[in-house]
Amino acid sequence: MVNMPETIYLVAPAGHPNFGDEFIVSAWLRELYRRRPHARVILDCHSPGIASILHANVHPHLTVTDTLWHLGLKCADEDEVVEALKNTYSKPLLTTGLNLAKTADIVHVIGGGWLNDTWPHHLKVLAAAASLNATNKVMTGQGFIPGDEIKDQLDKWLQHFDHVEVRDEPSEALFANLAHVERGLDDAWLAASDPAAVHGLGWGNADARERDFVVIAQSDLLGIEVDELARRIIRQLKHLGATGDDVAYVECIPEYDHKVLDLLREFDPELMEHVRVVAFDELWAFGLPTREGQTWISTRFHPHLVAAARGVSGIAVSAHAGMYYTVKHASVGSAWTITDLYEPVTPGGPLTTQHVEQNYKDAQQVAEKIYPMTSSQQFKQSLKAIGRSAKRRIRS
Repeated sequence: MVNMPETIYLVAPAGHPNFGDEFIVSAWLRELYRRRPHARVILDCHSPGIASILHANVHPHLTVTDTLWHLGLKCADEDEVVEALKNTYSKPLLTTGLNLAKTADIVHVIGGGWLNDTWPHHLKVLAAAASLNATNKVMTGQGFIPGDEIKDQLDKWLQHFDHVEVRDEPSEALFANLAHVERGLDDAWLAASDPAAVHGLGWGNADARERDFVVIAQSDLLGIEVDELARRIIRQLKHLGATGDDVAYVECIPEYDHKVLDLLREFDPELMEHVRVVAFDELWAFGLPTREGQTWISTRFHPHLVAAARGVSGIAVSAHAGMYYTVKHASVGSAWTITDLYEPVTPGGPLTTQHVEQNYKDAQQVAEKIYPMTSSQQFKQSLKAIGRSAKRRIRS
C-alpha cells in the first residue's frame, strides 16, 4: 500500500502585501520545505493571487487558495460557517475547496495579530479552521490584544485546537483559563536572525544597508494624523543629526507607507532629497536592509523585531489607536525606545546575542513539536547549523 504524503493546511492573512505577514508565511514555508519537503502544503489566505507570486517556489508542493476566507465572506455568522463544512454542497462555488480542506492532516493557523477586536470578522475564518477534522490543529505566534470584546467567541474556537501559542503576556493572560494556551514567540523568529536567509527574509541590498538611518512609517491604524506623524519623524531625524544621503525609507505595505514618505518630502525636501527608497518590490526580493550600527525609526512591529534581532538600535513609534501596537512592540524584548515621538528621544539598543539565540532555538522547538524531523533530517540540519554559525562569524 502506497503511503500518501500528508496534507498541511496553513491559514494566514497573506497576499495583501504586508511585510510582517508575508515574512511569517515565507518563514513557515521555508521551514516546511526543510521538515516536510514531500507534503502537500495548502496556504489559505485572503488574497491568493498575489500570495502565489510572493511565495512561489518556497515549497515545491504549495497550493494557494482563499477557501476559508471566501467562506467567511459568504456566511452571515460562525454557525453558518460550521454548517457549510458539514454540508459542503450548501456553498456550491466553494464545494471543491471545502472538500480539499477537509482532507487536511494538520491545520496550522499562523500568527500574528489578526484575531482580535480590530478585525472581529476574522472569527469566521477561525471557526472554519477550528471545525476541520484534522489529526492535529495548532495555532502559533498569536496576538489576541485587544481582545476583550471577542474573548468569549475566541475562547469557544480555541478549545477546538490541540495547542495554541501566543506571542505576548497580555494574550496569555486573556486566556489563562485554557491550559493548552501557552506563551510562546512570534512566528518571525523562525528566520529573523538567520544569516543565511535570502529574498524577503534576507538582509537587503548593500547600498541600502550602508545608510545609517532607516525609517519605516505607516499611514494605517494611527491614533494621530499622518501629517503629524511625518512631522515628528522629521524632528527626530534632525535630533539624531541625520542627513538625506544617510537615510533609507522602507515601504512595508505598498501605497500606505508611501503616503508618509510623500509628506516627509513635502515638509523637508532638503532633508529627504537623497533618501534611499526601498519599495516593497525590492524589499520582498532582498529583505530588510539591516546591519549592526544602524539606527531605525519604525512604527511597524515586525521590522522592529527583525532589525533588533540583527543588532540594530532604534525607536519603536507607538502612535496608534489603542494598545495593539504598544503590546506588540513591548513583546520584542529589545531595548528600543517605545514612544509616541511627541518629543525627540534617545534610541535604545538591540536584543542581546543570548536573547536572539534563545529565541531562535525556542522557535525551532515549536516547529519540531508540530513537524518533528526524522533522524536523517536532524543530521542534515546539524551540518547546516554549522554553516550558519560560520556565516554569522564572518558577518560579524
